[in-house]
Amino acid sequence: MAKQGSLMRIRLEGGLIGRRRIPVDHLLRLLSQFEKVLARTGMVLQGSMDSVKRGPRSRTIKSELSLDLVAVTEGSLATVLELDRDPLQPGLPGIDFGMQVLERAISGLDEVQKSPVDTFPVGVDRGVLLAWRDLGVLFEKGVCEVRFTLNHRDKMIETYYSPNGFRRLQELIQSPRINTRTIEGRLLMADFKEHGTRCRVHPPTGNLYCAFSTRSSRMRCLKASSAT
Repeated sequence: MAKQGSLMRIRLEGGLIGRRRIPVDHLLRLLSQFEKVLARTGMVLQGSMDSVKRGPRSRTIKSELSLDLVAVTEGSLATVLELDRDPLQPGLPGIDFGMQVLERAISGLDEVQKSPVDTFPVGVDRGVLLAWRDLGVLFEKGVCEVRFTLNHRDKMIETYYSPNGFRRLQELIQSPRINTRTIEGRLLMADFKEHGTRCRVHPPTGNLYCAFSTRSSRMRCLKASSAT
């Protein structure tokens, strides 16, 4: 389906924000942290166990998640940012990883704000929440709402980020948890000796080495490291 208008809209309301007017530091925080949200969501979807881990970013993530600010419009007492992708952006036929990341990032934010349980939805880990939290600092500067609208289907995806959601994210970040992750890939090696139980899984990008505990009847992954 050919979309009408820009791919994404971000609407901000409150504080020093007015019609087509937004403080530069607000704009820089919004765009830089949203870019970080997308990069980390992409890493999680590719099988990373820790999206905060420093290192060179995948070229796939970098190229397919590049967005341009194409317009600043207005709403009722609000500023609306229009973002779009380069129409010549690379991608595999029938597979648009960039759109998968955008969908998961926006939907994931909605899910973690509404979920009554301390679980992470698909595409979300602590690193993604940290980036959303740092974007949410805008709520401490007078912003009362940030609305994300993804306009690429017949039915748009729309998520509201609110001060209550900001507090919910902080609770999730601070709560202790076991980092549980479902990884899809090929099992390349399994070693089930009495000591040093481990396996090697090959997801779409990189390899994962996991060590397991044998102290209980249910094996639990204790550590995992990726190798390219």
